[in-house]
Amino acid sequence: MLKQGMRVGDHSMADLYEVVYIDKFEDITEATVARESLKSRFGLNDHMLSTLSSGVPVVVKKNVDLEEARRFEQAIKDSGGVCWVQEMAPDGRFHERRLEQRRKQQDRRHQVRGSAIVPDRRSGKGRRTLDPH
Repeated sequence: MLKQGMRVGDHSMADLYEVVYIDKFEDITEATVARESLKSRFGLNDHMLSTLSSGVPVVVKKNVDLEEARRFEQAIKDSGGVCWVQEMAPDGRFHERRLEQRRKQQDRRHQVRGSAIVPDRRSGKGRRTLDPH
């Protein structure tokens, strides 16, 4: 959608997306097949493959519209890889979608685990040094 003062081809950061890849394979055979498929499909060299295999999220495509990002995501998934599409941050840098905010919460459970075999152990002092009590 064009906003006042924008020309055709201009995008705001909210209209731009990035594709993030992560190597989350537990099975070595599955990982090898996916890496070889990605290597042949995208023409990756060994250095690029080792970067993708680091186990941390890696931005593989950025500053693209949603349609192109979805096509790229599907190509990676068809090759056996794990990835997702997220909006670009206003500053243009990669921001982890799993933000640290979740880890800072004192109690992430919002309901009682009545059906649990082991009672909820979070009612008392937790293992974290930041926990109250």
